This record gives sequence, structure tokens and C-alpha cells, in this order.
Amino acid sequence: MKKTTIQYAGIDVSKKWLDAALHPMGCNARFANDDKGIEEMLVWLKPHTVAIISLEATGGIEIPALLSLHDAGYKVARINPRWIKDFARAMGAVAKTDKLDARIIALYGQKMEPEAYQPADADGQALKAMCARRRQLLNAWTMENNRRQQSQNHYVWKLHQQHMLFLEVQLKEVEHVLDTMIAQNEEWSRKKEIIESIPGVGAATAKTLLAELPELGTLTGKQIAAMVGVAPFNRDSGKQQGYRAISGGRAPVRKVLYMASVGAATCHNPLFKAFYDKLKANGKKPKVALVAVMRKLIVILNAMVRDDKIWRHDPVG
Repeated sequence: MKKTTIQYAGIDVSKKWLDAALHPMGCNARFANDDKGIEEMLVWLKPHTVAIISLEATGGIEIPALLSLHDAGYKVARINPRWIKDFARAMGAVAKTDKLDARIIALYGQKMEPEAYQPADADGQALKAMCARRRQLLNAWTMENNRRQQSQNHYVWKLHQQHMLFLEVQLKEVEHVLDTMIAQNEEWSRKKEIIESIPGVGAATAKTLLAELPELGTLTGKQIAAMVGVAPFNRDSGKQQGYRAISGGRAPVRKVLYMASVGAATCHNPLFKAFYDKLKANGKKPKVALVAVMRKLIVILNAMVRDDKIWRHDPVG
């Protein structure tokens, strides 16, 4: 009986195409990045025993393929593009085509054994989509406001003003939908109550954490800090000690955590203000001290959600 060879699949994702490769078989195929193309890709994969399928995280355009592959029963990994780029450089791969990229992604899946992607349930995906839309509307309002302030023509100024009012109406509607979704979910409501109990942490931060960091309360402090991207990594070699820096993580979470930490460290929260002032007094740069506050905040939040406890002056963690 012929032994089945385990394959590792890599998919290079673009807005129009899905370029797939199997390793070690060495075969490639291209499919349209739409419902029909994804179905054709599933048919192409079916005869093979695939250990894991790796895709680059490409600004969300990989999500339909990612979810379809997961629903079809495949182990799928969503990889940071920078990691793929560094992996390719380490292999000495200079040439770049969609076909070669897919093969490198497949090889990455074999060598690095990435963690499998676990999508949120339908409610979680809806919450995340609404939070993403909220960010888009806020960014659009800010850009339109900047344009309005720079406008030298009264009629154009009025057009900017009208657009801003339209965005405000949509934003109010999205906020209402988000509040309703959270209120109707007992687990989310309790988490939101816990998160907002910390002085300096508001509703916007709570909603973003619910949508973008569903793992909150299920991991260790070190794990949650690394996931958010506020865990400093050593850069040492021999006798040389490099500058500690944060890397990677979830940008939407890190952004709201930064804003919450600024408020908590400067005026709203005595515990974090004392921690921040002590770090600066010890010679830490304000930015470094603020990152330390961000890390302390997310670690404490993680412990509070884990233990189902609201804020007190001597919080857990």
C-alpha cells in the first residue's frame, strides 16, 4: 500500500487572486479570490492530506478564504507578513513572485509549526466588524475635519460640514448597535463592567477589548502582554545589551490601551500615576514608562476578567 505524503499548503493572498502551493509536492495553482475561486481551491486541496494551511495576514482580504478553509476542517494559520519576509530572507530567497511566495509560506508552515487560527463565533465576528466600522467612521470624521479647517472656500467648507454631520449620524447608529449587542450578551456585559471599573478606562476601550481581544482573561499575564504587543523583547548579543522594545501585537488594542494609559498615568488613577512617576524618577524615558503602564494595565485587566472581579484600590495581578 502506497504511503500518503503529508503536505503543507501555503497561500499568497492578493485582492484578486489566491496563489496556492503544496510542499513537498511542489505543485501550484491560482484561484480567484471570490466565493467561486475559494470553492475551486477546496476541491483542489481535497485529494491531499494537508497538515496545515498557512496564509499571510493581508489587511482582512484573506478572511473569506481563512474562514472557508477552517469551516472545511483544515488547520489554518494566519501569519504576520513580516515573519514570512524574514523567513524568506533567512533562506536566501531573493526572487519574488506570487508562486514563489506561496511555496515559501507553505515551507514556513512546515518548519515553524505556527499556531492554528481560531475564529470567533458569529456574534464575535459581528462585534469585531462593528468595532472596525466605528474606527473607520472616527478616522473619516477626523480627516474631514482637518480638510474643513484648511478650506478657503465657504461652499467647500459647507460640504465638509455636511459630510461630517452624516458621519456623526452613522457613528451614533454604530454606537447604539454596539451597546445593544453587548447588553444582550451576559458575558460581554460583565466583561465590560469589569473593564470600565478601572478609573481612566472608558467605554471605547472596553468595546475594543471585547471585540479585538476575546482571549482576555484566558491567558497568563505574559501571554496577554505579548499578544497585545506591549511585552519588551531583549536584543542582547555577547556583552552588548540592546535596547528593549515592543514588537508586533494587535494594533487596535494597543491604540486604545495607549490612550487609556495616558489618562490613567497622568490624572485618573493614583496607582498607575504613582507607577508612572516612579519609573520616570528612576530615569526611564516618558515613552518607555508609558509602555510599562500599558503592560501593567492589560495584565491587571486580564487578572480581573479571569477572576471576575471589579477594580479595587489593591487590584489582583
